[in-house]
Amino acid sequence: MSQRMRAAARYEQLAKDAAASDRLIAPQTASDRELLRRRLRSGQLISPANGLYAPADQWRALDPRSRALKLIRSLAALHDSWTFRSHSAALLWDLDVPYPLLMPIRVIAQSRPTRDGSTRTRRLSPRDRIVPVGGIRATSFWTTVYESLTEAPFDLGLAVADSALRLSGMNSRTAWDAMYEEAARRHKLPRVRFILQHADPKSENGGESRVRAFLIMNGYQIPELQVELPNPIESGGTFRVDYLWMLADGSIVIGEFDGKAKYQDENYLQGGSALDAIIQERQRESRLTLLGYPVLRFTFDDLTHPARLRRLLDTAGIPRDENAAAHIRQKWNVLR
Repeated sequence: MSQRMRAAARYEQLAKDAAASDRLIAPQTASDRELLRRRLRSGQLISPANGLYAPADQWRALDPRSRALKLIRSLAALHDSWTFRSHSAALLWDLDVPYPLLMPIRVIAQSRPTRDGSTRTRRLSPRDRIVPVGGIRATSFWTTVYESLTEAPFDLGLAVADSALRLSGMNSRTAWDAMYEEAARRHKLPRVRFILQHADPKSENGGESRVRAFLIMNGYQIPELQVELPNPIESGGTFRVDYLWMLADGSIVIGEFDGKAKYQDENYLQGGSALDAIIQERQRESRLTLLGYPVLRFTFDDLTHPARLRRLLDTAGIPRDENAAAHIRQKWNVLR
């Protein structure tokens, strides 16, 4: 067997082992490192962190959440003394972690783990509660939530807090008690409590949470969440809407958040195609409009264009209290 064939066979074995464990490719020897570096230079591989590699096309096809989880599993396999914390541990606990919080990976380690910016570390605290989550060392559930809220801006932290209430089955008050009991460090208590006081387990995903955070910070009337309305076509049928505003004049405005997962995630598609999902969503909206209610649709793109989002809400007649907005923003700015 030629040297080139041996190198190809070795690479295939490394790639196969990584795929079987759903991890990145990690070299075992100096010759492996050189083999992978050559493929990195050729563009065949990408290196998300020092010493870890993935086929470039496969890596680009992954969504950011899947990338972060794969990186966490790979780092855990290389460093069995590391403990994952904050937003990274939240991923392991299956909390809603908005994409901007996914990187760098947060760990507890005795020394700075990497120099490429892919990780952020702190030292172990005597109060840290460490538990296995899917075979990986991580901070306990409420320690994780607490630390995540100390490091996240309001809108992204609200997504984490909403999902924590949803998964735990607790309300804000009992969750605060559990969190306070477990928190390794008692810093930023008012900040964490502020976010938690606005959390709502009825919010079903991070996008819905972030729209609600925008409403809170801008003084808009907060809608009811996940309200069931009658299907005007099918007797006894109902539709559940993400947001429902009951305005002072008795009129109703419906709000729906459109995330990409609705049209890409297999759990949402349930065996159908993205086109099927789009058609079903249009049919659903047509039924809702038969009830005589306008439907506002929000996307992640709207969240990056706040002026446009305000115009949408104002045009729909959603009440806004400027004084309340100024007060809550001032309160948050003190807590940041």
